[in-house]
Parts: sequence; C-alpha cells; structure tokens
Amino acid sequence: MAITTLLAVHSADETIGSVKPILSLAGKMGAHLNLVVFGALKTVPATSYPGLPDDYFAEEHERTVKQTHARAESVKALIQEEYVSASILVECIDRGMIGRTMSRHALYADITIFPNQSVPENELMTDAFNGILFDSGMPVLTLGAEDAPLPEPKRILMAWNGEPEAAKAFHHSLPLLDAAEDIHVVIVDPTGYAPRANPGDDMAAFITRHGRKVTVDTLASAGREVADVLLQHALDKDADLIVMGAYGHTRLREWLLGGTTREMLSKSRLPVLMAH
Repeated sequence: MAITTLLAVHSADETIGSVKPILSLAGKMGAHLNLVVFGALKTVPATSYPGLPDDYFAEEHERTVKQTHARAESVKALIQEEYVSASILVECIDRGMIGRTMSRHALYADITIFPNQSVPENELMTDAFNGILFDSGMPVLTLGAEDAPLPEPKRILMAWNGEPEAAKAFHHSLPLLDAAEDIHVVIVDPTGYAPRANPGDDMAAFITRHGRKVTVDTLASAGREVADVLLQHALDKDADLIVMGAYGHTRLREWLLGGTTREMLSKSRLPVLMAH
C-alpha cells in the first residue's frame, strides 16, 4: 500500500527552515502533507508569581496565538512556492496537551515526519513526538543529517529483537521497500532475549516473501551501547534507512524513550523509522 498522506508538526518557536525538507519529501513522494503549526500556551497561574500583573498570561496567550498564526502564513507561502499538496492546521494549546493533540492528528496520516535532531533538541517537539509514537500507534520517521529528504532507500537496516514494537515498525516500513535491493535484519546479542538459535530467520522469511533480498546479521555488542553497534553497522553497510521499534519505560509525560531509542535519535545521521 502506497504512502498517500504525511503528517508534520512545526512549533512556532522553531526556525521556519525546518519545514523545507519536509515539503521537499512530500513533493518527491507525491503525498499530501498535513502540517500542524502549533504554539504552546503558558498556563501557570499569575498567583504563582507575586508582582506579575493579573493580565500578564492573557497577554502572553495573545502573543502566542498571533505568533503561531503568523508562522502559519509564512509556511503557507513556502507551500505555494514548492507546489506541494498540503493542508495547514493551527493549534494553540497548553503544553500538557501537545502530545495528545498531535496523536489525534497522526491517526489521519500514514506516517509522521520529524526533522533530524528536532526531538532531542526541542522540548515541545519531543512532547509531540512522544504523543504520536506512544498514543497513536502510528509510525514516525526522523530525517537524516542536514534534513536531507529520504531517498528511495536501497539498503535498509532493520533492528530486530523479537518484540512487537520492532515487528510493527517492520510492517509500517513495507511501503518504503519498493526500491530496496539489500535488507539487513540485524540482531544484537540475541542470546539475551531470543529462545531460538537464529531468531531473525522468521522475520527474514516474511520480508523475503515481499520479494526482497534479506540477510540476517547477528552482532555482539562487546560492551558497547546497542545504538552504537547499530549505527556502526549501518555505516559499514552503507544503509539509507534504519527501521526499529521504539521503547519507553514510563507513561509519565516526560522524556519517555528508552536508552537505545533516545541514543538513536540523538546520534543517527541516517533517516530512522520507528514504531511502538
């Protein structure tokens, strides 16, 4: 099934340039883009800050609303320049509602696109990412270094550990495999979680039935972080895309992602597709 609808979220406090590679990707894929421009409203009661005027937060709200709508107009101009099929949606919401709100938008798209490094570097984008990943059940794709648009990936690394989250990511990646020539199902330290001698064989067989060449690579971490092992292997294989499950340790609204997931987002210079 082809990807026909993309979602992107754009915080009004980001640089507008972060939208350009996403527009380029939508155009290249021939997909419609739903782009949510959002502003985070301050909701702390003025009584928490003695001496502040009573209308301080009302003025802050008005400023955020104006800034967000102004950014939406600037984004609209970029869309017209790129001749991309896109819809702009504006949200001015409390920070605590960012994740929930964006997860609802993600239900109406095949995949959500994030600029490279936007998640670890911007707390509001992290809130949006967490909400989409953990609440919507839909996949996310972070772009590669310098936000280069995703090429038609020919060499793909799939991180496999026998868990449902990884399987979901693999299934969501199938529409991106049309140009794939070489797929590596990669398992790091398999004896730690897999009862079978070759835990990647079943998944490799499944992908092979989709007409793709698949190799199972079993790697030892040798005390290194799993993310570092995967990233080095992706470099060795000249991969164009990494596919993996995303994991979290808590449902609290904070930095939810497990160590390997977080490290991949922070360090990868390749596009990464994740699902939970």
